[in-house]
Amino acid sequence: MQASYSPRTVLGPVVVTFLALVLPLVSGTVDKAALFMKCFENQDCLAKRTVWEHLTEDIPSCLATVRVWWSNKPPGIPVTLVTQLSVERLDQLKAQCATWQGPLAAALYIPLHNPSAIELSEASQQRLQALIANVDEFFRHLESSDGGPGCQLRLALMYELFADQRALLLYPVNSLRNYARLLADTDLIANIDVDMVPSLSISIALRDAKLLAEYVRGCQSGAVYVLPAFETHCGGTSYADSLALGGKEALAQGLKKCLRRMRPKAPFSHNSTKYDRWLATEDTYRITYGPLFEPWFISWRWGTLWYDYRFRGYGKNKIVQAAAMNATGTVWLVSPHGFLVHRPHTESRVRKDFLRAKFSRKDMQSLRHTVYGHVESLWDGTRSEMERGSYVTRVERSFQACMESLPWWQMSTNGGGRMT
Repeated sequence: MQASYSPRTVLGPVVVTFLALVLPLVSGTVDKAALFMKCFENQDCLAKRTVWEHLTEDIPSCLATVRVWWSNKPPGIPVTLVTQLSVERLDQLKAQCATWQGPLAAALYIPLHNPSAIELSEASQQRLQALIANVDEFFRHLESSDGGPGCQLRLALMYELFADQRALLLYPVNSLRNYARLLADTDLIANIDVDMVPSLSISIALRDAKLLAEYVRGCQSGAVYVLPAFETHCGGTSYADSLALGGKEALAQGLKKCLRRMRPKAPFSHNSTKYDRWLATEDTYRITYGPLFEPWFISWRWGTLWYDYRFRGYGKNKIVQAAAMNATGTVWLVSPHGFLVHRPHTESRVRKDFLRAKFSRKDMQSLRHTVYGHVESLWDGTRSEMERGSYVTRVERSFQACMESLPWWQMSTNGGGRMT
């Protein structure tokens, strides 16, 4: 297995010295974990500690990586699931890994309230050490013969230092999505949120050489393959997991009980998928993009737009990418072979804050310094840019430099990793 620690590691000088001697000896392979870690050496952050005012000024998060785990198992399928998560969502990642049989690239994020001039307080070091031990145990299990036929995990543990408590709401969701995608080295990827469990059926389909070739041809030609999404309203996480192991027949029965189409109260989010057609067909079909569509899909790594780092906290972050891809001519297809099931979880603090502001009935001028107000302002500006044909996805300078340094991101010269 490949695993790299940051030079800023919290584990002490003896361990650092040992790792410095051992890591270069990973036999027969390029140590991709170490190459990813190197991206974060001497990075030029505009601000080392995040404060609330960074939201409206669009100052990027200063993300540090303390460790990377990278599976040495051969890819089960040549498609990488890409996701990001906070610490409390680790169980969701484990559920994804149980049904996805290819590489799974994840950015695991922990915010640290660390207002003093000390690089990492003792309390912050202890939190990181506990988290490393937790992930180590999970990773060792996956790499062992007892780990079963699940995913091949590559995971980056990233932290951000905060100078004030309120700023902890500024979850850098799109930055994390982008860094997680840098861990992908297959030509096809699937950007899927960590609370969405992929059906086992899509991994089985992608093992078929003929079907895989169809997906590759479609993605390289500018199409993406949407995976229809469902959510449970009873039955708990075990019920969601069991549905992901079944096929359309299980879904049809579930829709009579504890399952429903994703976000029925926000129909624009997923209704473009054409659920009724999907349930009745075994064929791929084309759909039309609709405003506020926010699908999860399989796509070509080199032709998928990056996420706009300015969208932090909650709201519109994924919608912007889909709208920008549609504006560049993306063809939207629906995969007949797979689907996603939302795995229930507690509501995040940042979502509660966002919705509280959204339904407060205050005018937008009063809400401009809230996450909701800023996100809506960004969205309005982004839509105007798209209408004029001038929108460019914003990524951080440090991210751009990292991408340009990774050898598996230098394999294409025809628009690889499109920024616009």
